[in-house]
Amino acid sequence: MTGFHSKIVTWILVCSTGTTAHPPRLNWLRYSGTALRRGSRRSSSSKSHTASIPSRMAQPQPVLPRGAWDSHLHIADPERWPLADDAPYTPKKADLDACLAFERSIGIDHICIIAMSIYGTDNRCSINALKRLNGKARGIACIDPHTITDAELDELHGVGFRGVRLNLRTRSQSLGAEEWLKLLRKYADRLRRLDWVIQVFVSMDQYASIAPIFPELGIKVVFDHLGHPEAGETPAAAQPGCAELYTVLAQNKNAYIKLSGLYRLEGVPGLEEHIKKLLRMVPDQIVWASDWPHSAGSEHNPGGDPKATQEFLTPDIPKFIAECVRWCEGDEGLMQKIWVENPRRLWDYPFDD
Repeated sequence: MTGFHSKIVTWILVCSTGTTAHPPRLNWLRYSGTALRRGSRRSSSSKSHTASIPSRMAQPQPVLPRGAWDSHLHIADPERWPLADDAPYTPKKADLDACLAFERSIGIDHICIIAMSIYGTDNRCSINALKRLNGKARGIACIDPHTITDAELDELHGVGFRGVRLNLRTRSQSLGAEEWLKLLRKYADRLRRLDWVIQVFVSMDQYASIAPIFPELGIKVVFDHLGHPEAGETPAAAQPGCAELYTVLAQNKNAYIKLSGLYRLEGVPGLEEHIKKLLRMVPDQIVWASDWPHSAGSEHNPGGDPKATQEFLTPDIPKFIAECVRWCEGDEGLMQKIWVENPRRLWDYPFDD
């Protein structure tokens, strides 16, 4: 039994016996100059307006492999960087310090910051965080492919961005097949020279229209939150669009999918079977992510007001990590792929840890 595998087994035994587990190792996040040290406290005035680490983070948890990535999280600071006028919701503050404290608590070494839709195409919040992390992280921007210049794309690349996000689901939008074709081709033409990623967040049924387009783009793509199957009576694998999603992943090594956002998928029948099928079918094309700080979306706006500050959700991420370990069935090679090797390849991170 190798060292990493034995640590996972040790963690399982710790959970069953109730004894104290070893804390997650302190990694580069501690030394970035921005992370909160363990035991530090915020003032009471700021604590109520800022994302925090749930108390469950103190519970025993798996020891992730060295170099582990969280491939999907967000930074938000509405006071410092105002939201877009049409932002569908207003989150609490979730700044880089709080993010790094959370990531350190679960043993993550590297992060990919996804620009939030609430900022429109204003990427300053993510730019600031990436600059502070000084090359140890990656980012996904939101852009207008029709107006952004090559010089502006180059500047984003230099900071650490490696792709763009198309998020239609947050605003419950959809496009027809021809509209998707034109839009994706435009994005690909702008991004291809940089070897960037197109990250897509849509409802599962949209993949029936867009999946056949991806192979022709000649660019990497990644699908958010397991393709986002919908709650209801139909199992995930049988939902419209899922067959096309499976096909594009199986036939295109440039297509990836995120093992993330399960707390958003409650009530989806057959979700575990969907996950296990993906792990068997495309183990080299799956990346793990926490989706911190777990924004609730427009459906949770207080009183239906998008300008009213809403609370974050509090999913049990250590439990989610443990479930992922279980779905990997003790295969440490597979765990190494979804937490380390696949994200390094997807996010263009060639450096040693």
